[in-house]
Formats: sequence, C-alpha cells, structure tokens
Amino acid sequence: MSKDKIPKLFDGSVNELTRPSRPKKDRKAKSKDMKKEKKQKTLYISLDMNKKLIELYGEEGRRQSTIVEDAVNLYYYLKLALGEKKFDELMSAVKREDPEFLREYMGRFKL
Repeated sequence: MSKDKIPKLFDGSVNELTRPSRPKKDRKAKSKDMKKEKKQKTLYISLDMNKKLIELYGEEGRRQSTIVEDAVNLYYYLKLALGEKKFDELMSAVKREDPEFLREYMGRFKL
C-alpha cells in the first residue's frame, strides 16, 4: 500500500481535539430556536410579488424582512379596523394595481 492511500483522519491541532464541546442542552436549545425561527420566516411568494419586494427594497434601502413585517402589520390592522366587508372592498381595489384608482378610493375614507 502506498502512502497516498492512507486517509487523513484529522488535519487540525491537538488543541482543537482537546477543546471541550458545548453542553448538549445549549446545542439542542439553539437548534430548536433556529428551527422555530426558520419556520416563521418561510415565505412563498409569486414572481410578481418578489419583483415588487426587490423594487421596494431598492427604493427604501431597508431589509426585505422589515418590509414584509410592515406589510403584514398593515394588512392585519387594516382588516381589524375596517371590518371584513370594507377590507375585502379595499383589497379588490388594491388588486387592480392602479395607483390612481386606489388613491381615489382611499380618499373616500374618513380618518
């Protein structure tokens, strides 16, 4: 057998081998938190929504996650404030994707 065929088992220092590992409790807790956080941040959006998100990100220079959080808060509180019927009307106006029509529609609301 030649020297090249012998596998290297470890390429680090002795200090790395003898360093104590993190307690299992910490590793499990961190792993659990990361999984929970990842599930909360999973977001499936259309290509059109992604394009709009990138455009907003470029214009405002903010993190995309912050923009998404703002959008969710806006959606949530508008729905609570307007009620189901008015909110559905507003969403149908938004889905037209016509800023002028939406501006007119929003002008009818009394604040």
